[in-house]
Amino acid sequence: MGLFGRQNMIGLDIGKSSIVGVEVSGRLPSAVLSAYHERHIPEGLVFEGEVIDAAALGKELKAFMKESSLKGKSVHLGVGNQKVIVRTIEVPEMDEEELRGAIQFQAQDYIPIPVDEAVLDFQVVRRYADEEGVGKQQVLLVAAQRDMIDGFMDAAKEAGLKVDGIDVSAFALIRALAPQVAFVDQGSEDQGAYAIVNISSSVSSLVVALDGVPKFTRIIGTAFDQFISVLTEGQAILPEDALLLAERIGLPGPQEPESETYNPAVIQEVQEGLARMAEELGDEIRRSLDYYQSQDYSAFVEKVAITGRGAMIRNVDSYLSDFLNMSVELGNPLLKIANNATGEADEELAAVAPRLAVAVGLALDEVE
Repeated sequence: MGLFGRQNMIGLDIGKSSIVGVEVSGRLPSAVLSAYHERHIPEGLVFEGEVIDAAALGKELKAFMKESSLKGKSVHLGVGNQKVIVRTIEVPEMDEEELRGAIQFQAQDYIPIPVDEAVLDFQVVRRYADEEGVGKQQVLLVAAQRDMIDGFMDAAKEAGLKVDGIDVSAFALIRALAPQVAFVDQGSEDQGAYAIVNISSSVSSLVVALDGVPKFTRIIGTAFDQFISVLTEGQAILPEDALLLAERIGLPGPQEPESETYNPAVIQEVQEGLARMAEELGDEIRRSLDYYQSQDYSAFVEKVAITGRGAMIRNVDSYLSDFLNMSVELGNPLLKIANNATGEADEELAAVAPRLAVAVGLALDEVE
């Protein structure tokens, strides 16, 4: 579901510290990754998922496209922040035109944003009959604050890009990662739900999907920058050096730290600092999943996938798995890709795969 119409080609994931872009051609299950590029951007352009300086971001986007091998000027963008509201509502069964009018009329009852300041979209995710046999529809309602959307649109315009689609980043994650449901299992109530946590630089988000349909989303306070801040403050080092420590030492777990490079005292301090943040993140994930599973429409969450820059912390998947007492894995959107035509080695792409999840989901066809 997009906030605007979509044609799938180039997906751009714009974060606080970088722009990640992919180009996908073809449709599932024969999708081809045609191009991939990442560019680091200066501080102060994007914060907590919102554009702060559209003109400067536009210049970065222009440079990004010029130095990449992405073709064309039409792109799909993802948004995920506190100004994007997702609600599941139930309404009587009606046709699409009537439903659109009803939602426009009733939306203010469900969202904290004034309707005239919001971009609205919706998707019917379930039709059923209640106990009295009356037809009902379960509808996913999305509202995004218009001025926040305008920031992305203005930056794209500054870069000379055409925005063909804007989608909720959480929904892109589902397209990129949620397991496909076999035909024989469709409609089964025994299927467990699948959670994805995208740990980006300044904001993290959680989405729960069932049979490929989003059921619950939440913005999580703990993000990758906080892991890095713990190290820069504790070790008195630059952020780029802290990033290396997170990747080469990381958390306690099955992948041993690079002990030939770092002495035991540094390893211990780094692991203790990162563990404090990992437990904070784990607590927020647990509370979010507990809240979801307390709802009448919920299903048991069988496993969690993690993506984004935070997924690159060594052993973060195994650490969270132990903390949450459930399966936690690194999300790999390349499993939805049939062929790599980027010119990059498969191993190099595999190493950054969790960071590509949102961009790949934005570029994938909605219809599988």
